[in-house]
Amino acid sequence: MSAPLFHRMSEQDGELQEALMSLGLSRKEASVLSYLLLRGSATAKEIMAELSIHQPQLYDVISSLERKGFLYVQQSKPKVYIAERPSVILERLEREYTKKKSSIISAIVKSSTNELARRNLIWVTRGLDNVVNNSISLIQEAKNELYIEAPPHILRKLVKSIKVACSKGVKTYVLLYPSLEQDLLSELVSAGIVELKTNALGQFYLVVPDAEQSVLMPRMMSLEEGNNAYGYVFKDKLMSLFFIHYFFDAWKSSETAFRKLLRESDYPMSFYSQRFAVWEILKAQEAGLKPKVTVSGYTLKQKTQITLSGFPFNVRVTSDVINFELQDLASGKRYLIGGDNAILEDISAEKIVIELA
Repeated sequence: MSAPLFHRMSEQDGELQEALMSLGLSRKEASVLSYLLLRGSATAKEIMAELSIHQPQLYDVISSLERKGFLYVQQSKPKVYIAERPSVILERLEREYTKKKSSIISAIVKSSTNELARRNLIWVTRGLDNVVNNSISLIQEAKNELYIEAPPHILRKLVKSIKVACSKGVKTYVLLYPSLEQDLLSELVSAGIVELKTNALGQFYLVVPDAEQSVLMPRMMSLEEGNNAYGYVFKDKLMSLFFIHYFFDAWKSSETAFRKLLRESDYPMSFYSQRFAVWEILKAQEAGLKPKVTVSGYTLKQKTQITLSGFPFNVRVTSDVINFELQDLASGKRYLIGGDNAILEDISAEKIVIELA
């Protein structure tokens, strides 16, 4: 009696079985199907003899493979099991694999959503020192852009961290209230900030790196020197973009104390805040430059991801509207580009890269 085929399969046969298993078949399913693919057809008795599979197990495996469309049964006596064509099997395996992949992704997303619900995305930080320490931590995490609204006595505590961030290429915009002190201005300019504005009233104390997370403190508490203050830390992108919205409202009407003279070497500039991207597009145009932008975001109607590239025009920064138009160089289509809370525009921009033509 010859040795079972399972024990004398060639290396190539073993690779076929492993390949079938990698596409989601069980070891026994892969063993039976690879045997039928190599032989073409076989009876249950032949399969059991060659693969050392007991009858109940074999019928479970055959039922599973038949249900998946990988083999069919010739109704003779005895029944003969025939493998489908390899191309058909491959197509159905891919379909099955894609279905399983979608189920896994769905489960991961659901699990992640539940995890987000369990996590603290906002918490209270008590005492001015703790507010400052949390602010410094966020500034240290900044990689692209940084927005700060603060009074002088707190800004002084942040200057060192701001300087380090600027040295790494982080574009920093500072709104200072209620009044500017000249030595602090010199320190901030030396640190490498892009722009500094002043506002006699101010809205709140705010630190937002990369439009991803933020520290917020009520204005009146930020003006007190004592340690009875408290603030909020938000590990949430939507809330951080919401704060930038109001930060920019005050920014565009505040008095400019310093504006860095941008050079060609400062480009390309990328922004997660559509508002400050629009601000820099406007400043580049006012300086006689010809900015070209690449916009990544999604369409408001279809909610599909899109990337556009072209030259912005009709740039608007008013009390009600902050957007610009763009004719995509690839498609020739014109789009109105808005931000995270876009309603009237065609595109909600998630990232904008500005370069010079």
